[in-house]
Amino acid sequence: MTDPSPRQLTLVLATWCPHCVPLSTERAPELAKRLGVPLRVLDIDDRTEEVEADRLVREFGTWDDDYVIPQVFLEWSDGTARPVLVADRGSPTAVTRQMWERLLAHPESALAR
Repeated sequence: MTDPSPRQLTLVLATWCPHCVPLSTERAPELAKRLGVPLRVLDIDDRTEEVEADRLVREFGTWDDDYVIPQVFLEWSDGTARPVLVADRGSPTAVTRQMWERLLAHPESALAR
């Protein structure tokens, strides 16, 4: 059996959220590029995307009925996923910006399993 490999990066967001747009939508493509995987964006206000976003967050992320966004997942070829960024509820956007800066400074940290 081969080791699982990164399959895609998924950004769960809402377009009205300043931690998501433009902050995360500008940085997630760069992380995906550095990891060599495609980026998928799931908008929780789009009903068809919300179903998949809820499943991903419920199964692998930080879940509650009003879960925090953005949440960013690295998905693997074995069907698992790992959150690589989860915003802090109620924090200023500067905190999320710092999270992105740390992650982009060390993108290999997203590959830890």
